[in-house]
Amino acid sequence: MKMSITERQPFLTKHFAKLIRENKLVHAYLLSGAEGTGKIELAKWIAKGIFCLNSQNGVPCLKCSECNRIENNNHPDVVTIMPDGLSIKVEQIRYLKSEFNKSGVESDRKVFIIQDAQKMSIGAANSLLKFLEEPSGNITAFLLTSEPQKLLPTIISRCQEVEMQQLTSGQLEQELISEGISEKNSHILANLAQSVVEAKKINDNENFDKILATVNNWYRKLLRKDLLSFVMIQSKIIGFIQNKEDQNLVLQVIILTVRDTVLERFGLTEEIVFKENIDFIQQNTAQIANSKLVNGLNLVVESNRKLASNISMQNMLETLTLNLFDCYFK
Repeated sequence: MKMSITERQPFLTKHFAKLIRENKLVHAYLLSGAEGTGKIELAKWIAKGIFCLNSQNGVPCLKCSECNRIENNNHPDVVTIMPDGLSIKVEQIRYLKSEFNKSGVESDRKVFIIQDAQKMSIGAANSLLKFLEEPSGNITAFLLTSEPQKLLPTIISRCQEVEMQQLTSGQLEQELISEGISEKNSHILANLAQSVVEAKKINDNENFDKILATVNNWYRKLLRKDLLSFVMIQSKIIGFIQNKEDQNLVLQVIILTVRDTVLERFGLTEEIVFKENIDFIQQNTAQIANSKLVNGLNLVVESNRKLASNISMQNMLETLTLNLFDCYFK
């Protein structure tokens, strides 16, 4: 089941309920955060709190006719603008400004929501500035963005900035399960990605399951002191890598795989990502000292840094394999 906005953003919903209750909302907010953190849900939740017929201390009931109309995007005093194609055009902001100048249809309150605000054209952004500089009427505007650095500084300076809290790995896992991704993959993806969008993109990679299986096989061979692990770099793993994103995915899977050995050694089994490997890790790392396991993880993390300096992926992974052999078994 998909998490509610009060579960995803408990602090912010409590904060805005207090502002609604005390009638202290400012005229413009910039809600920034990664995709999937609930920006549009929070903006709508606040709008519901403003218009709700049965609001309790600023918290909307989510059941009355006003809440339902806002949820279904058909409340006359809650207007949402989103990109028309690749950008938000000046004509859309002009329409919004014309709505600014009208009194509320059913009350004196109006709420405006601009999704993907970073996609405003220069003309649209400049057109919006006048309202932000000289707000009039009982209006609250919400600008939503995942890339605040792309907004004009003059727009940012005229909004109160609100940073959405990142989903915890547990919350992200539950979101992915609610999106229809298997529990096993959701658990892995929640440790690889920072947002629902990023996780779904990884999951859609046609080689994702093969990368997981091949890296697991590579590391199992390495822990058995099998030098075929070195051969696998060229014969298996490199074949899955087509671009920088694939390189990063392979390295992140390797980091999680090697990290699991350290977590197991120190009894942190709840944090292990690939739980099916626990018995194998116990059996094949018993003779490896704690310090060597930790040093092995440091080698992997350092290899991730080296990749940024244009070392070839194959060269880096082959060197890493040999270094792990030396670290664990010499």
